[in-house]
Amino acid sequence: MLELLPASGEEGRPPVPVLGRFSYRSDRPYEVAVDFSCRGETVASWLFARELLLRGARGRVGEGDVSVWPVHGRGRPARVHIQLSTEEGRCVLAVRAADLADWTAETTRLVRPGTEGRHLDLDAAVARLLAGTGRP
Repeated sequence: MLELLPASGEEGRPPVPVLGRFSYRSDRPYEVAVDFSCRGETVASWLFARELLLRGARGRVGEGDVSVWPVHGRGRPARVHIQLSTEEGRCVLAVRAADLADWTAETTRLVRPGTEGRHLDLDAAVARLLAGTGRP
């Protein structure tokens, strides 16, 4: 479960539960997606580097649209924060570190870090782009 954390200056407000689902595809080995839904419909999607989640559980990473960092509790990460930024603003989400670790472990079982290039068919992706059929 993801939680939307209060904005700066609203520290007294409790986090808000957010329906978000992480997904990973071995044919798109460098990226993860998080889809946010409301009333059963996806209302927003973010794509970003899987590496951000893998490294962000240990220390602050990312610049630009996505940043990830651990928040420690009793000497080890209790939560991982994910900041998503646009020109209009930003939000910070929190996920339990243990849940994220379990999920990223599944992605690394599918595609070991450093072997992503073996799972990506660049020729097919370029052909789809040139044909105008959408995302590679």
